Amino acid sequence: MGTPGEVIQTIGEAYQRVFIAALESNIPYFENIFDVHTEPDKTSFAGRGGTRYSFDFCGVYNHPWRRAEVFGECEGYSRAGGLLGEYRAFLARAYVTSTDYGRHAKDYFWFITNVPFACMEGGGIRTYTFVRDALNDRGNTEVRKILGDGHVDDNFVRGLVGRLGVFILTDSFLMNTKLSYRVSSGETLWSILKKLHAGRAPTGFRGIAERIASENRLRSADHVLSGSRIKLPWYGINKRGYEPEEFGEF
Repeated sequence: MGTPGEVIQTIGEAYQRVFIAALESNIPYFENIFDVHTEPDKTSFAGRGGTRYSFDFCGVYNHPWRRAEVFGECEGYSRAGGLLGEYRAFLARAYVTSTDYGRHAKDYFWFITNVPFACMEGGGIRTYTFVRDALNDRGNTEVRKILGDGHVDDNFVRGLVGRLGVFILTDSFLMNTKLSYRVSSGETLWSILKKLHAGRAPTGFRGIAERIASENRLRSADHVLSGSRIKLPWYGINKRGYEPEEFGEF
């Protein structure tokens, strides 16, 4: 067993892949193109104070009437204690990317998590008032790292609000939907399922692989084509064997 930090990083990366695959499966016209692990230069920007920041993925929303890039942040949690703070920092990243980088002025910004926000605002976290107040909070260190001391334009805030998305994809939902996954070069069903389950392939792998092959009309469970897109189940991440306090943000 590695250190707790290594375990948490593995779980975090698994959640990112699962979230993205669930979005691709359930949101028509959306396809992910880059992620921070394989193409960090495509998802990273410089904040106004010089601090660099990254989104977890960058995709496209290619509706016949509306094409835009999508920048997303994935936060896998066992509890929602620090989630609202992460969301406020995400809003700062979205604002600076949208206002300071002209080509992204009309793009979408999505925040994805697996637990509800532990706050009184509820759905109000996407309102103009909440976003404006979060961006103008001079006492928030993480927000200020991105925004610096620059002016926050209310008109830009109004435009950004209409392009924000917040998705709460609970573990229960994820285990009851099919994921859409594009196969990369050299991947097998074994390696894909391990990635989606934080390095631990689910119990009964052979039977699962046979069902996946049948449902996707693969020649066999041992043969998946690079570049093809397949539908997959998700069985959750087994966190047994680790102390509960090790699992806040994944």
